[in-house]
Amino acid sequence: MISKNLFLLSLVASINAIPVPNPQTPDYRTLDTCPTNGAIVCSPDGSKFYLCNFGRAVPMGSVAAGTYCKGGKIVTIGASVAPTPEPEPIQSTKPTEFPVLTYTSAELVMTTPPAVTPTEAPTNPKPEPEKDEVTSTITYTQEITSKSTSTVLVTVTGTPSAPSETVSPQPQSTYPPSTSGIVITEEIIIKTGPDSVSCPRNNENKDVAPEECATAEQATPFITEAFEQYGIKTIGEAASILSLMMYETGDFQFNTNHFGIEGKYPRLGQGTRNQMSPNFIVQYAQTFGSTDSIKPGITPENINSQTDEVKNKVLALVLGDDKTWASGAWFYKTYPPCAAVMPDLQKIPVSIAAWENYIVKCVETGELEKRLPSFKRAVEAFGGTVTA
Repeated sequence: MISKNLFLLSLVASINAIPVPNPQTPDYRTLDTCPTNGAIVCSPDGSKFYLCNFGRAVPMGSVAAGTYCKGGKIVTIGASVAPTPEPEPIQSTKPTEFPVLTYTSAELVMTTPPAVTPTEAPTNPKPEPEKDEVTSTITYTQEITSKSTSTVLVTVTGTPSAPSETVSPQPQSTYPPSTSGIVITEEIIIKTGPDSVSCPRNNENKDVAPEECATAEQATPFITEAFEQYGIKTIGEAASILSLMMYETGDFQFNTNHFGIEGKYPRLGQGTRNQMSPNFIVQYAQTFGSTDSIKPGITPENINSQTDEVKNKVLALVLGDDKTWASGAWFYKTYPPCAAVMPDLQKIPVSIAAWENYIVKCVETGELEKRLPSFKRAVEAFGGTVTA
């Protein structure tokens, strides 16, 4: 009996001596609290992470090698991560107000299913596009009376496409391309007549018909069209006509004659950006239609005997931008004496002698020394050179 009791006592002592392991999951009441269910909570040193479950941070163990936990995310060592903002409830708005959404951040997680190799090809295969599931978490800011943030989870199923390259649009020419070989630009016009850069002009004649002043920008498309229409194809011709227009109008300051008689009195009926005389004005105007509505029987031969009112009315027919800028090219191509100077004026390089023949024999005027600087500037602006 005694030996039996001793055996039982020794058995109990042996059982009590067996170590009891600590539970792997601590008491729920002892866990740290956390604000958001499902969120990751990091340990202070980043070596462990916890999962927030019903307001308590449940330990999930150590992070994988080469990673660490920070800001509610597990990232690779060396990477930086912005902390995940704590969501706040979106304030309600009035039924008639619509929130303005401003996207502030976005995260994309893409998972691609493994490719499946068919064991037997179907008779009429119907290729099925591979579908990827893209989960996008977008944080936006609602701006009405106050700012708040919310997180929206969007799941899209479809075939992702490769990002397309963004090609910056090339600047387009303001005017149609030239087919004549001569390109008119605002820069060329300004180099020929520097004062054409702006209006009004600040010179001694600034108060004389300021409404007639035009800039290189305004003139460019109309001169371009005129040179196309009348086939002005060479530097010599283009420079001669453009410099003539500049000289006659004071770098496009005037559209009618104001100083024709002794530099004081205007010559009525003379004008356009080429400052043509009344007889050429009549001829030019009649290429667009009859002048009988002004007075029947008007001709280039009798215009100088007409009243000032008739002369000015005929001139007014061709002062619009669609006609006045083309008068120089029209005159060069239609006045018979100009045909004789064309061959030399079309040669390269451009010679001063050919230009002088244009002024004297075609335009039938003088003051060569005063006109020459503008012509040289025009040739250089067009990219040409001037020889004697």
